[in-house]
Amino acid sequence: MRYLLVAGTTSVFYLGLVAAGLGLGLHYLVAIALAHAVAMTCAFPAYRSLVFESRGRWPSDLWRFVSVWSSGMVAGFVGTPFLVEVVGMQPFPAQVLAIAVIAVGSYLGHRFFSFRHRA
Repeated sequence: MRYLLVAGTTSVFYLGLVAAGLGLGLHYLVAIALAHAVAMTCAFPAYRSLVFESRGRWPSDLWRFVSVWSSGMVAGFVGTPFLVEVVGMQPFPAQVLAIAVIAVGSYLGHRFFSFRHRA
């Protein structure tokens, strides 16, 4: 439940940044990249403390978090252009669909890799 709340808030913030970038006339891939960079800096402390309650060393948590987040970002950089260029969707709805699909894998990656600590 905490993941849905924090990830949902993060996603709304992220999509707001994407929309702002598109509104400023940025190419959709540039808007997505900038939004990822900003949202990731806010998401890490929220996921670490509020969702997964990690007590591990934060530098190692951060590097694992970035690797999972980056995997989702790469998937979005593949999925969104496919939906825009091949399927013909507008960039913003294509990004919404892409992150909805990526969310499941992202949760599993953070749950079992980013913030998993062995006893």
